[in-house]
Amino acid sequence: MIPADWPSEHERRSETRRHLLFATSARGETGESQPVLVRDISARGLLLETEEGVRLDPAIAVSLPEAGDVTAHVIWQGEKLAGCRLDEHLSQATIDAVRAKGDAAHAEQPEAELDLAADAPLPRSAAHTLAARLKQLRLERELTRAELAERSGISTPSIWAWETGRTVPRLGSLETLARGLGVPVSELQIGSAAVSEPLYTAAPNNTTADASGDLRAARLAELVAASKAQIAALAGIPAERVTITITL
Repeated sequence: MIPADWPSEHERRSETRRHLLFATSARGETGESQPVLVRDISARGLLLETEEGVRLDPAIAVSLPEAGDVTAHVIWQGEKLAGCRLDEHLSQATIDAVRAKGDAAHAEQPEAELDLAADAPLPRSAAHTLAARLKQLRLERELTRAELAERSGISTPSIWAWETGRTVPRLGSLETLARGLGVPVSELQIGSAAVSEPLYTAAPNNTTADASGDLRAARLAELVAASKAQIAALAGIPAERVTITITL
């Protein structure tokens, strides 16, 4: 069963192109909260993304701006997505706030990366290395996601979305997160070691590149990938459309 005012298939495809990604929480009947991403929204319905394997209770309370906790009933759930019917109509102010806050905090990952299994080897992409680095820095400081959220003023579901690689933080969110961790934003983007050494040095004559040269090349590649991801997020285009030229 689909709510009568749920967007048409054409409208839902348009919403997908808008990359709606609002991170929030869904509280079940036992009171336990799960982080979720709002992927689509109407006056009477929500499309939620959950962590793979998480089953939502039939009735949940979803936290939304302007509306607080709203009651929703899960009418279908797949591996990651769940369609929900709301008990009461949402105001246009709430719908607009969900879209605006999602746009301000999150940029979407390519679908191929979203579908990776949790234990799959992470490709050397800017998004995944950032996700791993964020988790490492948090654990080094012995912080839970909730504690980092309190320190940074960023929601726990947003941190969950970034650490799992579902989304990447936009530049403003990245800077806020870095302050909460007590590190420069460059450490989140490319790591502390990467900025403490030159990224390129000429190899001596008649010698091949040694291990340190390979490491510098890898760091340079990662820096370029991170920069392309940030430029693409700000421009609202895929990272594949960003080209960076380096003149040595």
